[in-house]
Amino acid sequence: MPNILIFCAHSDDEAIGMGGTIAKYVKEKKKIIKVVFTPGEKSHPHFQEKVVKKTRYKETDKASRFMGIKETKNLGLKDSKLRSEIDRPFVKKRVKELIMLYRPEKIYCPTKTDNHPTKDHQAVNQTVLEVVDSLRKHYPVYAYEVWNIFNEQLPHTYIDITGFMKTKLDYIKMFKSQWIYMFSLYMPAFIRAIYYGRKNNCKYAERFYKLRWKY
Repeated sequence: MPNILIFCAHSDDEAIGMGGTIAKYVKEKKKIIKVVFTPGEKSHPHFQEKVVKKTRYKETDKASRFMGIKETKNLGLKDSKLRSEIDRPFVKKRVKELIMLYRPEKIYCPTKTDNHPTKDHQAVNQTVLEVVDSLRKHYPVYAYEVWNIFNEQLPHTYIDITGFMKTKLDYIKMFKSQWIYMFSLYMPAFIRAIYYGRKNNCKYAERFYKLRWKY
């Protein structure tokens, strides 16, 4: 069974960026492994962080089961602090261990121009690429869009998610604790899927930037 390794700053990022593609991969019998850098404990500043963590871990597990994601790995780093956290030696070591363990067919991460206010998404992109570039084996790496406003001048590809759009939207809705944020991303994600579908001659599609590829 081919492995697909997805790196996220927060547990709901990939729902917006590639929820339809995940559903498609699951139907194709690919094993999805999701790696979450931070539990997102700063998303509700009026609640105790341990309460937010517990809620989001539980929410993520339920959503992963719904989607058919086989494994979720939580690195437990500090939310909104990833720019400094990624310099800790164990972080890149753990990312490398996971890549070496699963030897994925493809790796996914956020884009380097993602406009998330904390820059956590950009930190994940930086970490993943630095680790991949340090390996002797070449792994294809693709970036998905979450908070993106501008297009990156990079090679890109589209994946037809016409049969999986409803699953993607249902997946997004499962992150109920984040609905105030997800609501602001829900419609843009839907509109992008229509626009990318037209680009790909289908009803709905997701776009991915090619960051690294086999050669």
